[in-house]
Amino acid sequence: MFEVTDATINTGVFQPKGTNSVWLFVTREKSRDRTQYKDRLEGDTLHWQGQRTGRSDYKIVEHRKRDLELLLFYRERKYEHTGAAFRYEGRFRYVSHSESRPTNFILQRIPSSESKFAFEVEPFDPISVEDGRERTLRMVAQRQGQGAFRTELLEAYGACCAITGCRTPHVLEAAHIHPYRGTTTNHVTNGLLLRADLHTLFDLGLIAVNPELQIMVSPELEDSIYWELEGQRLKLPMREDWHPSSAALAWHRNNLARWAVEET
Repeated sequence: MFEVTDATINTGVFQPKGTNSVWLFVTREKSRDRTQYKDRLEGDTLHWQGQRTGRSDYKIVEHRKRDLELLLFYRERKYEHTGAAFRYEGRFRYVSHSESRPTNFILQRIPSSESKFAFEVEPFDPISVEDGRERTLRMVAQRQGQGAFRTELLEAYGACCAITGCRTPHVLEAAHIHPYRGTTTNHVTNGLLLRADLHTLFDLGLIAVNPELQIMVSPELEDSIYWELEGQRLKLPMREDWHPSSAALAWHRNNLARWAVEET
């Protein structure tokens, strides 16, 4: 079971059960009540101290051998972004570590190839798209969606998160409703503009949208800060032809968030 809670985030290392992703939550300037680990992101290099017990160190050092991907969520301070959100920085790889406690790690960002997007003029139909379920968790690592697709979603949603209304551009990402399967899926009606952490949860099927366009939150997140989003109405573009595809949202519920089907 996923247990994404404030306590989970505070530990700094979290591996969602059933996935090969290890999430690193890093805040450079800690609040006074937190352990004062010395962490910083300098360009593409992360200097990061592991847990004092070292119990998760092996996941970092051996992540390639264990086929684990390291995903970094970073912020300079707790309230740098609206709602104490983290900015998704991408995939990182292990470089080196010390033998001290806590362990001092050096991680390097893995470059991501830029994708070119094409804007489609016909409504998006998920039935015509190859099933991409087996690739969904990998999509967590393919983030901000630079290019035409993200630009059009920023315009469609008035540069604010479709769930929270967050207007911090650096943490707003272009989320596919049906996973990316080529240019046909880069249609504005197959997208939602989401804050980075909500993009991750949406891709993992822990957040969904019901036929009434209300937010549904998985029971697995009942004890987390995300539970308060349950039942809130999705914020829609002003132009009706930019509204998210109901067929795509249904595909997401039926294939990635099957718990949501039982509740509708």
